[in-house]
Amino acid sequence: MRVLLTGGSGFVGGHVARKLISDGHDLRLLVRPTSDTSFVDALPFERALGDLRQADTLASACEGVDAVIHCAAVLRTTRHDDFMRANRIGTGSLAESAAAAGVERFVYISSLAAQGPAPSLTPEPPETPPHPVSAYGRSKAAGEEEILKQSGRMQLTILRPPLVYGPADSGLLAFFWMARRGFSIRLGDGSNVISAIYGADLADAVSALLDAELADVARYHIADDAGPYSWNQLLAGLEVAAGKRLWIPSLPGGFFLGAARCSEWWSTLTNSEPMLDQTRVIEMRQPAWICDPSSLSGDTGWQANTPLEEGLRETMSWYRAHGWI
Repeated sequence: MRVLLTGGSGFVGGHVARKLISDGHDLRLLVRPTSDTSFVDALPFERALGDLRQADTLASACEGVDAVIHCAAVLRTTRHDDFMRANRIGTGSLAESAAAAGVERFVYISSLAAQGPAPSLTPEPPETPPHPVSAYGRSKAAGEEEILKQSGRMQLTILRPPLVYGPADSGLLAFFWMARRGFSIRLGDGSNVISAIYGADLADAVSALLDAELADVARYHIADDAGPYSWNQLLAGLEVAAGKRLWIPSLPGGFFLGAARCSEWWSTLTNSEPMLDQTRVIEMRQPAWICDPSSLSGDTGWQANTPLEEGLRETMSWYRAHGWI
């Protein structure tokens, strides 16, 4: 199958690109002229120059492909309008271009943030009406609405991952950096619970979706089977990955909010992406980000293969080998 992948130069997209190539698909990456593709340069792929913010560049990228996998997104920013421009408008433009080009399948890597946190320790099904609590979550939910406008023109799949971690992830890099030095930090008492998925396991699921017979519009959650995990369990796994006992002070939500404001201020001065922003702190303070992947497994046969401790060790080893920490 010939596949157009967006976000292939990033963390999740890079893992998806590797999996698609290993499964024998022909890969085309949508990249900007300034995109850093070093994470995937060793792979055989066709470059399609384009930008989600420029709708007129997307038609040629979609020509002649069987499926589009849309991983690209703005994850952190100091300007909430940037979320909507990329995650809603850009997603809508890509879906419209794909449908016009006769693409058969469109897989949107959304986020559990688009649905919102669970009101209890019982996961909500994927069909639950979205109730996002952050600017990022609202923009991803809006992206889902945009692709649903193409219902009937191509098969549409919405995949909502929770916390994604693994080699080349910058989102959790600070925690691994701290752990390498013998400490970390905990939000409150560490009882908040989170589902998680290893990057390579997420990529396996995306590839499985391409081969499965699915409904015209399909919505799925994805997570490993051992979770959800409390913050304390995640930090215990981080201790194992670091190979040492960590000093882990408990800090209030206000500390993280202050750190986010400082990160946003610095990113504004340096014109860079903030390591932490206020929308992420809003998400971090929710008591339960949990989901159930059983419908995904039932429809595709996919199963997560990477236990948490193994995934954290692999991630730590990758960071050290590549000089990130």
